[in-house]
Amino acid sequence: MTRLTRSESQALTRLRLLKSARDLFRRDGYAVTSVDRIAEAAGYSKGAVYSNFEGKEAIFLAVLETESEENLGKLLKRLDRAETLDAVVDVLAEWADERSKSGGWSLTVLEHARVAPMGSASLRRQEEIVRAQWRRLGAYLLGRFPGVASDGEVLGALLFEIAYAPALTFVTAPGAGALVRFALPPLLARERQGELAIAG
Repeated sequence: MTRLTRSESQALTRLRLLKSARDLFRRDGYAVTSVDRIAEAAGYSKGAVYSNFEGKEAIFLAVLETESEENLGKLLKRLDRAETLDAVVDVLAEWADERSKSGGWSLTVLEHARVAPMGSASLRRQEEIVRAQWRRLGAYLLGRFPGVASDGEVLGALLFEIAYAPALTFVTAPGAGALVRFALPPLLARERQGELAIAG
């Protein structure tokens, strides 16, 4: 077997640390997950963590960004196969139901926001990651439905907030999919009226 180069070995270490961190954050939350536990779960020393990340916040933000990109990428591929408005709404409703059932992650994101100092670089970065996802989904939908009078970021935020709403992790009805099916069709079917349909 070919020996890994130093950069390949470091990239593999980083991936393993991110996977362990993701699993721990998702299962145990932000506060309980420590650098020591991440290192142990990945099979590395604490020093390996610090040679790849500045600390727990940096690992969390890297996991958040990776998870966000992967999940949104999968959703957009599913939406590409949806040929009608009803099919798009169905895909988004199914996605919202799936996301709301994985409540551990959304609660971890909220937990980090609660403990991070107001105005900190970490909290600003978390907001940037979240808002980028809102904008990307909103822009995609506005591209598919150009007659919609809306702000893409607001449209994306509406869908993400329904899908990741903490209460929907334990309230049985209405589910996230039902809320999407209620809110989205009138927004996407609306003709452009010259003003924003959703006030920002």
